[in-house]
Amino acid sequence: MTAIETHALSKRFGALAAVDQVEFEVRAGEIFGLMGHNGSGKTTLLRMLLGLLAPSGGRASVFGLDPQRDALAVRRRCGYLPAEYTLPPDMTPRSLLDYIAAMFGLPAEEARARAEQLIDSFDLGAAADRKLRGFSTGMLQKVGLAQALINEPELLLLDEPTSGLDPLGRHDLLERLRHASAERGTTVVFSSHILSDVEALCSRVAVLHHGRLIAYGALDELKREHKVADIDALYLALARREAA
Repeated sequence: MTAIETHALSKRFGALAAVDQVEFEVRAGEIFGLMGHNGSGKTTLLRMLLGLLAPSGGRASVFGLDPQRDALAVRRRCGYLPAEYTLPPDMTPRSLLDYIAAMFGLPAEEARARAEQLIDSFDLGAAADRKLRGFSTGMLQKVGLAQALINEPELLLLDEPTSGLDPLGRHDLLERLRHASAERGTTVVFSSHILSDVEALCSRVAVLHHGRLIAYGALDELKREHKVADIDALYLALARREAA
């Protein structure tokens, strides 16, 4: 089953082609890597998949739905962690999860149960009733990921989720994503410029460069095709090819 399909998907901002004729698909249940340098178009692409931005051309499909025409239905099936997500400093993790659950229309009892489960899963118990003001980057990312999971989404869209985390924090977050995907069968799109995180988590990837898709497929096959041993060398080979 296919979770996401794009066909010649494009987004222009004036003369800038932020996303240019991009075509790929994400299979249901997989953790899919979306990689590229900062400014390569990853965030714009994710926002179009959620219906937050209208394409300038082409189309996208999420679980067979059009993100523009069926925006509410798409978002109800998705969890989203933006790259720049400012959590309300005077809320607590518990009150934030309750608030997000209410936005999805979850019954109060079910919302409380899900919030408690996520607080436990992300080791937030000791901080669950503390204001978010003053939380470390790692703690804020845990809360951000927890809110993205409160509706038990079929699709999780994560934009640079490990950026700003130390190595232990990155490892912890990647393990939690693996667990969430394996336990719930959640489809994950993991967008990052930290290539080692993509390699650790994803078996298939799409590589964006200045808005264009320059590689797509199984990561191991791409490495064999370009005769390289790791993802850093793969990205360098692709970038040099584009610059030639």
